[in-house]
Amino acid sequence: MARHRKCAAPVPLDRARRRLAVGLTAASALAATFLAVTVTPAAPPAPDRTPAKGSSDLAQASGK
Repeated sequence: MARHRKCAAPVPLDRARRRLAVGLTAASALAATFLAVTVTPAAPPAPDRTPAKGSSDLAQASGK
């Protein structure tokens, strides 16, 4: 029976890829947090609607 060989990529390259992936994930999370805090919405809420109230409960209750 043939034995399986180890993966062709050297171990330091795997570590570098993991570190890069972790770094990019952390950077994107930090950027998303920064944008969410600093960017204001493009338009104000409509004057005939309350801004923080969802309509999903009403839609579910009416059967639509």
